[in-house]
Amino acid sequence: MLDDLLGAGFSVMAGQGVPRPLPLPIMEQFVSAEIAISDSERSGFELVFSAVRSPALAGVFPVMVEPALKAGARVVLTSVIGIRPEVLMDGIVETAEFKPSEGDGPAMLHVRGKDLTFAMDREEREVAHPAQGPGEIAALVLLGYARLGVVPLVIPPSAAERPNPIDRVPMQRGTDYAYLSELAEAHDSIFTLIPGPAPLTSVAYWGPKPRIGVPQRAITTDMGPENNVSGLSFENAASEAANVAGQVQDRQSGQSVPVQSVAPQRPPLAQVPALANAGVIRRNLFRASGAQSAAQAVGEAQSQSDATTDVVTVKGDLDTGRYGAVLQTRGLVGMRGAGLDHDGLYYVQSVVHKISRGAWLQSFTLNREGTGTNVPVVLP
Repeated sequence: MLDDLLGAGFSVMAGQGVPRPLPLPIMEQFVSAEIAISDSERSGFELVFSAVRSPALAGVFPVMVEPALKAGARVVLTSVIGIRPEVLMDGIVETAEFKPSEGDGPAMLHVRGKDLTFAMDREEREVAHPAQGPGEIAALVLLGYARLGVVPLVIPPSAAERPNPIDRVPMQRGTDYAYLSELAEAHDSIFTLIPGPAPLTSVAYWGPKPRIGVPQRAITTDMGPENNVSGLSFENAASEAANVAGQVQDRQSGQSVPVQSVAPQRPPLAQVPALANAGVIRRNLFRASGAQSAAQAVGEAQSQSDATTDVVTVKGDLDTGRYGAVLQTRGLVGMRGAGLDHDGLYYVQSVVHKISRGAWLQSFTLNREGTGTNVPVVLP
């Protein structure tokens, strides 16, 4: 499918039930794919096929009657660079849009869907979780999706407590996806599905943004023949960073206790964080989410502050042929050639793969908490 892009390939498995490779006549009508992958929002995909009439029956478009492209079908999209396969998407078809021909070109079929969070967002529930912390709740909810090949990876927040059932019982009122996302947001964590490593398997990650590990090879700009990116831009919204302070009534002692956020606990990526600029940072009032202990309130205040700190946003388009790899979200990547303020390591927030015959572009969004690099070199 990407024969013109040296060493790269793209395959589609789909089906009502167990996905299988699409029939060759259907794949011959493949036009393009767009796969949007986010660290915390629902990932999705769009497949475009030309819709050619059947030579036997003029009123029939074979691609339109293919069961594997109808709503409810499971779709697995896999890329290969060199010899390494990479699962880009494991999801469910939501909609199919047919666009008739308006001239010389063929009709088009646009197939759109979401990752397996689609299955987690189908049924609203009301469930009590007595004496369970947020990490325990997340792990329990995710066990219900083992049938889809979903493997939970839960990292509980360090400041979270297991509530006393006499004081408070956590209640789920909504879909599993909505509740898992709500729990994550309340603790400066993310909930996301990571497709793979093998087809028909996914890792359900619930925990802090993984700002550790081996960085991916560098995005390179302004370095002549080593360039692999275009449309690069850096935005520094330093005034959005905020400290959080206030008062909370400790439910155990009944006393009013001051609450104040401190420096972020997660690994730093920048030499000069925005929170160090006292002249522009915001000072937000702490907003408690109900009766809680002083220790839990401190953790919540810290989460509210940490959620504001990634003020430097980088956007651009990677040439996959030059970059030679799939840029992974939820990890680190190096940047070089952009100057002292902007070189160094970044967290990969989202990637949109735009794939067609002979072309593969990766549009990305990166972020970190400030300017200046805190590493001497990045992987080329």
